[in-house]
Formats: sequence, C-alpha cells, structure tokens
Amino acid sequence: MNKLFSIIIFSICFVLFGIYSLFQYKMLKETGSYNLPILSQSVDVHFDSFGIPHIEGKNIEDTYRVLGYIMANERLFQMDLLRRLITGRLSEVFGEETVKSDILLRKLRLKKTAEEFLKTRQEHIDPRMLSQIDAFLEGVHYFMDNKSLPFEFSLLGYEPPRFEVADIIGISGYMALTFAEGITGDVLTSELMEKLPEEKMKIIRIGSETDKDYFPNDKIVRSKFLNNLNSTLEKISEYIPLFHGSNSWILSGERTISGKPILANDPHIAVSNPHIFYEAHIKAPELELYGEFIPLSPFAVMGHTSYSAWGITMAEIDDLTVYLEKINPQDKNLVMYKNEWVELKREVETIIIKGQKSKNIEVFRTPHGPLMDGTKFGVEGKNLSLHWSVYHPDNNAVQSLYELPYAKTVEELKVAVSHAGAPGLNISLVNKEGDIAWWVLGKFPKLPEGVPYDVVLNGWDGKNEVERYYTVDENPHQVNPSSGIIITANYKPQLKDFEHFDGYWQPAGRYFRLEKLLKEKVKWSLDDLQKIQTDDTVPIHEQVREQVLSGINKKELTAFELTVLRYFEEWDGKSDTTSVGSSIYHVLNYYLLFNVFSDEMGEEGFKTFGRTADFWHSFKKLLYNQKHSFWDNVDTDHVESGSQIITQSFKESVLFLKEKFGKRVKFWTWGKLHTAEYIHPIGKQKPFNLIYNIGPIEANGGRFVINNLGHRKYTNDFRVVHGPATRRLIDMGNPKRSLGIIPTGNSGNPFSEHFQDQLKIYHSGKYRLQDMDWDSIKKNPLLHFRAGE
Repeated sequence: MNKLFSIIIFSICFVLFGIYSLFQYKMLKETGSYNLPILSQSVDVHFDSFGIPHIEGKNIEDTYRVLGYIMANERLFQMDLLRRLITGRLSEVFGEETVKSDILLRKLRLKKTAEEFLKTRQEHIDPRMLSQIDAFLEGVHYFMDNKSLPFEFSLLGYEPPRFEVADIIGISGYMALTFAEGITGDVLTSELMEKLPEEKMKIIRIGSETDKDYFPNDKIVRSKFLNNLNSTLEKISEYIPLFHGSNSWILSGERTISGKPILANDPHIAVSNPHIFYEAHIKAPELELYGEFIPLSPFAVMGHTSYSAWGITMAEIDDLTVYLEKINPQDKNLVMYKNEWVELKREVETIIIKGQKSKNIEVFRTPHGPLMDGTKFGVEGKNLSLHWSVYHPDNNAVQSLYELPYAKTVEELKVAVSHAGAPGLNISLVNKEGDIAWWVLGKFPKLPEGVPYDVVLNGWDGKNEVERYYTVDENPHQVNPSSGIIITANYKPQLKDFEHFDGYWQPAGRYFRLEKLLKEKVKWSLDDLQKIQTDDTVPIHEQVREQVLSGINKKELTAFELTVLRYFEEWDGKSDTTSVGSSIYHVLNYYLLFNVFSDEMGEEGFKTFGRTADFWHSFKKLLYNQKHSFWDNVDTDHVESGSQIITQSFKESVLFLKEKFGKRVKFWTWGKLHTAEYIHPIGKQKPFNLIYNIGPIEANGGRFVINNLGHRKYTNDFRVVHGPATRRLIDMGNPKRSLGIIPTGNSGNPFSEHFQDQLKIYHSGKYRLQDMDWDSIKKNPLLHFRAGE
C-alpha cells in the first residue's frame, strides 16, 4: 500500500512539474506583433508548418538580431552547453562526471586560442563579419535579459552568462576535435608497434590499400592517455554531438533533368536532442540564405542561395601530429626543442565543480602545442604534446563560413576556404552558371620526406618538424570534371595529384556505392536522388559473405545454426528494419572483429582500435587471408585458423540473437536491434526522459552504408549512435523549392509542436520542402517585430 501511495504521489508531482514547465517556457507565438527595441527597422518572420523561421529584414544586422532572438528562444540551453564545451566549463553545471572532459578541453585551449586570435590578428578580421556577429549576440542577449529562460536552467539551478565573440570563433575547434582521429590513432599505433610483430603491424596500418580486394603477442599495455581520452570524448558526446562522417555528391547540368547542377549532402553526426542543426531562412538586401546553423553561430555551416549551394563532408586529411617530448629531469619547466632546452609555457586553470571544491590544473605548452598528459608532467614516463591546425595563427574558420554564402564562382569559393586552418572539410559547390566544384578547406602540415604521419614522433631533435603548410591551391580540389560527378564521402581523394596526402580515410564502401549508383543513369532528378541518399545496401556484403561462408565449417553447426546460416546466405544486403539477414551480418561482424583483435590488444585496446578507420580496413584485409597469424588466439596453447575463428564467431552470433529474441529466427529483425533514441542531457535522468527524450524508434540503415545510421563498431550494442543530421537535395534549376529533413524537429522546447515533428518523416526516408518562394512563404501567418520603441 505504501509503495502504491508513493507511486501516486510521484505521478502527481511529475504531472505538476510538466504543467509548470509548460507555462514557464512561454513559447514564442508564431503570429502577432512584438516590440524589439534593439532593432533599427522592423523585421517580418513567417514560421512554416515545421517551425522553420523565414526572416525578412531591411538590413542584415537587424536580420541577424532577430535570428539570434529566435534561436535563443528555441535552443538557448544547447547554445550554453556548446559554449561550455568550448570553454571547458561543463562541471559547473554537471558536477564530477564531467571533470575529465573539462580537463581535456582546458588543455586543448579552444576558447583561449580564439581569444588570442581576436587579440593578435585584427588585420585578418572582417569588420562587417564582426558587426553581424555582434548583432546576432544582441538578439540572443535581449532574449536572455527579457524573457523566461528554458526550464533546463531552473532544473540545474543556474543562469547562463552572456556570450562572447570568442565563443563563436571557438566553434571551429569543437568541430575539429570531433574529426581528430589522429589524437587516438597516432598514440595507439605507436604503442602497438612496441608490442606486435611487423606482420601484424602491416595489417594494422593497411589503410585504404585493402580496398583493392573489394572494388611478440603480449596484451597491449595501453597508456592512461588513451583511456582518459576515449572516455572523455564519449562523455562529451552525451552533452554535445560529435561529427562522424558525411556523404556529398554534386552533378553537373549534363547529368540532371533540369539542366542545372544538383547538390546532395548528408553530414553524419552523433544522435542527440536537440539535434545539432537549427534551420532558418534569412533575407536582407545583401543576402538571402537558407541554411543549417550550429546553434551559437550566426553563419550557416551548410546552405544555399538563389545562385549557389554548398555542402560539407569531413576531409579526413591528417591535420595533427602527436609529439613525444623530453622534459628536463632537473628543471621540470624546460623542454628540449631542436636539441636545446626551452621554457614551457604554463597556465593555471580553475575548474569549478558543482557541489564540490574547485580544482586547479596546470596547462603546459611546448613549442609544438599543449601537453596532453593526464598528470602534471606526464603519464608512465611519456609527455605527449599536440601540434594541430586549430592552433595555426591564421586559422579564421568563421571568416570562411561568413564568406561561403557570397561565393558565386569557383574562384570566390577558393578564397572563402583559404581562411580556415581547421576543421578539415570537403566543400562541395554548385552554382547557377553551371559550375560544380570541390575544394578542401583547412591548413595541412607537410612533414619531412619519409616521416610517418600515423605515429607519435620524437619532438626534441628537430628531425620531425612541420616544414610548412600546403597552400589552398595545393589542397585537394576538382572543378567541372568531364564525368559531371564529384563525390566526397570521407575517402581518400581519387585524383593522382593528391595521393601524397595522408589521412584517416573512412571505409570506401559509401564512396564506391555512390559512384556505382550514379553511373546507372545519365539524367537525375531530386525524386531519383532521394532513393540514393536513403540507400540501405551494404556495399561489400557480397564479398564479406563470400569470405565468411568460405571459412565456416558447416560440419560443426547444429541444425538450428544451419537454419540461421540460410538466412545469411539468402540476405540481399539491405539493412532495413524488416531484414533478418542484416541482424546476422552486423552481429557476426562484431564477434569476428572481437575474436580477431581483442586477444592481442586486450578488451580496452580493442575498443580504442574500434574507434579508428583502420579497424575495418584491417579486418577486410584479413578476410582475404584466413591463414594470417592475426586469426590465432594468442591466449590459447594451440594455433587457431581463420576457419575456426569464423565458425566460433558465427556460433556466438547465433547464441547472442537467440538469447535476445528467442528461437523464431524470422523475428530477429534489424529494427529490433537497431533503434534510434534522441537523448537530451536532462533526459538521462528518469523520469525526465519521458519529457525530454525522443524515441526509441526502429531505424533503417546502418554502419558503412549510404544511409549511415551507425552503431558502435566495438560493442554488441547496435543502437544508433550517429546518423545524417540533415539530408539536403538542391537543384539549381529551382533552388527556391529544394528538399531537406532533420531527424527530430527544429525546436529544443519539449512542449513545442516542432520538437519532434520531423521524426517519422526522417526515419521513413522522406523529405519536406525547404521553401524560398516568398509567394508561398507569405501564406504562413506573420510575426512582426517592431523596431526602436
């Protein structure tokens, strides 16, 4: 009885909380008239049926003021979390659980690097750009000063401080961090080289060479550096989504029904709630833009105008180097650089921890960059520093984002991308004149001849120093190819002029699957391309299945296991929610990978390797060499063959699925394993998940397919961790009527009708209109902002 009474009381309190929250939010009405004293002239806004604001101002500054005001209304809590990530101040809100994250972020100095750029590079900063940033922040701050804050702030017991220009500049550092696989990869490769024989290291470092096949044995003693880094990045992703990959392709007018170029783009980012992009359409005399904005930034990451459209994917070119530093044993403030002792730069950072005493940490910088050690002067005798293009003195990524909407020509595209040092991005551009172009944005270091890019380098003797950075003209690019197609999908540039670039190239499947599909017909429309952008076929399923089946010893299988095997043999390669074969394939891949690599690396080492692109590259190579020593389990007294490990892995996969779903194999569908849940930082705590989280929902797609709704490669948990953060299709024959979709909704307010109104559309592979036709837009109700009263 007491338990029932407690449940009733809890339920009543929770309902009252929901009602209070609803009233406290005081959502911005999408019609009517508002007084906004910060404006110099009035601004009109029309919200469409999905809550996308179409903002029309008489000057660009007022337009950005209203954008800032509306974005703060919809996404202020997310904006504050992003700022806290950049500044390393999550623990002020979340306490002890984010201290390691804050330590890493303080050492990376993202905010301080932005502040130093503002202070020392005034000549690089466009005053018009700064004026527009200031106007945007005026709108944000007016909302903060005059309207009720979202209820998340009350729940966590704090008010957000005002934002700064350096917070916006620091966004490029956040994006670059999510791309920086080398921080983990270089250290791991160096440690593996100390433990594994050359034969196994050739497999580990095979990289994209393995794609030609398709189109001493001790446990690794891993440093605390890697353990801390990986756990820290995972913790960060619980609050702010990290980037994971992307697809983009562009078609010339000769390849389209409209006769004008088409751009398709879908960047892959960790699932979260709110999702990472805020969508808005702005119009002023000097610029009209439909864009996807990272909240906190007035400048769209992707967008289109009446004359051009651009998309992004991760370039994956190596823009960082990890150095092993030599600290003076007699004077810990000295580090050897080019065979001379020089002083370390030292800063003291105070991390405020909610509910606990503050923590002071020391941040040291070598001539290469910040020391990344987990303790004062290193971990296990290794002092590791990070040389990264984020710290390039002329890294002005925000200028690039500012200029991209104005880039009408290929030459203007090249100028726009030339400002940024990081993150490394493929920028794809189409324009009304018929040009299609791809240019890599970023500043990439050139090391001396013969110096490897994928390991930790000695930092004291001057032999491994960056010689220079490649110029924008030397960066990979392509303009108007005769094929009429340019594809970027996080893969190695397929042009001979750029094959010298090193990088963390993602598996080739998406790239070559796109290439294959786009060659199947000459003329394409937006309707046709929807099917490609949501394609669920595993590109190399036939080759993987062939190699697996060649290794399975059927004589060792039970009758039930043979039944399961038939489902796998008959699988069509599609990863849709109804597929049983897809479940078997993805589960089997996990057990194969674990059984091949974990005995050499240990379970934690296996997880670290699983976060790298080489994880899958290496495995694909081993499938074609089932006699390689990697197949042997070094923990046993006998030597296992590839066939034995493949058969064992298949049996383990069957057992896993049987225990999870029962004996009726037809119910082992991919959608039951592969679900997407969009989790809010507040929703991590029950019962707030009932208000703030969205899903779970069964999800098509999967790891390494074009519809890249991926799970973690290194666990047998197949829930979606990243996916297309937007899907965009823009035909320059009619840019006013493009197609797009985002995973959840445009609003971060759980009581808004636009909180999750795109969820089912997105997961059904459909699209909605991205409207730039003002005759159509003005049929929506008007929200008028009055000026200067």
